[in-house]
Amino acid sequence: MGNNKLPKGITVRKDGKLMGRVQYEGERYTLYDTDLNTLQKRMEDLKYELRHGIFEKEQNITVDSWYHTWMTEYKKNQVKPTTFDLYERTYEGHIKGYIGKRKMKDIRPEHIQRIFNVEAKRVKRQTLTRIKVILNGVFKQAYKNGIIQKNPVERTTFPRIREETERRVMTKDEQQLFLKYTKRTYYGKIFEVALATGMRNGELRALEWSDIDFENRMIHVTGTLIYTNGEYKKGSPKSRTSKRDIPMLDNVYHILKEHRKEQLELKMKLGADWRPIKGLENLVFTTEFGIAINGTSMQYYMKHIQEMIRRDGKEFEPIHIHTLRHTFATRCIENGMQPQVLKTILGHSSLSMTMDLYSHVLPDTKVEEMKKIANCF
Repeated sequence: MGNNKLPKGITVRKDGKLMGRVQYEGERYTLYDTDLNTLQKRMEDLKYELRHGIFEKEQNITVDSWYHTWMTEYKKNQVKPTTFDLYERTYEGHIKGYIGKRKMKDIRPEHIQRIFNVEAKRVKRQTLTRIKVILNGVFKQAYKNGIIQKNPVERTTFPRIREETERRVMTKDEQQLFLKYTKRTYYGKIFEVALATGMRNGELRALEWSDIDFENRMIHVTGTLIYTNGEYKKGSPKSRTSKRDIPMLDNVYHILKEHRKEQLELKMKLGADWRPIKGLENLVFTTEFGIAINGTSMQYYMKHIQEMIRRDGKEFEPIHIHTLRHTFATRCIENGMQPQVLKTILGHSSLSMTMDLYSHVLPDTKVEEMKKIANCF
């Protein structure tokens, strides 16, 4: 490729690599790449950085400084507030201590590899994957902007990590026992609805009466409850497929009808003491004073129910709020619901996520399913 065919500011070096020059306020900046389109994009990014005063020379910028630039200029308008906060916590807790004070240009693959290797012994795969996503985003953008010549994350090996604990699913007897005891608590109805719909914790707490279609017996999942900047608000669904409709079973229909009546009576009784959060005045499930329920309270009452069961001398293995969703999915699988249908009800973004649940069905179900093909051999 001859230089005369290249865009202005780009030439070919003797070794065949493309060289792009950007001049700004009397100073020249040089970028190198092997792909013309990539080089042009990097040059445009660099120009943007220079014009907006957020470019720092390679020899000066630290990982900590560039991370905050990356978050503010590139991620803040791309991700949800909850994801932004999660990235911040992940960086502070799992990345900053290793390389935050180092200069970007000094970071080598082995520095990144050490983060992966050490954190793999401390965290779950989901957290480790998030660490990698953040690091790759930080260094990939730095490469595009000409701050570093190579992305060190690309030359690392993602470590093997301990297997996740198998999903806890209640047996049918455990489920009935749990439901019996939920009726003794104020939040009992939200747990019953959770078990009969498979809705996520945040989705249940964000449910509004406008989402409840009693006439057509349908629940419209329209968002999730999030806590950001010191306040609760209803955020957009977790993913595009999370916004969905869930048909009401008869028990859910009657639970919600009864709950609606009780809530209106309580609201009238309390008067000024009914204090909902502005913008969340019509939540289906609230505290005794009309306030949004936080996730910690949900888990606290889950533990409280389990303690009541054990105090009565009954054995009951520990469960988490997510157990209710897994149990719902398992009951659906046991009763022959098709994976594609279950996918839409759970709001999964891919069928593979739903199919993964099929490997967690209870042992007695596996035995019964195997009996169906006994005559084939």
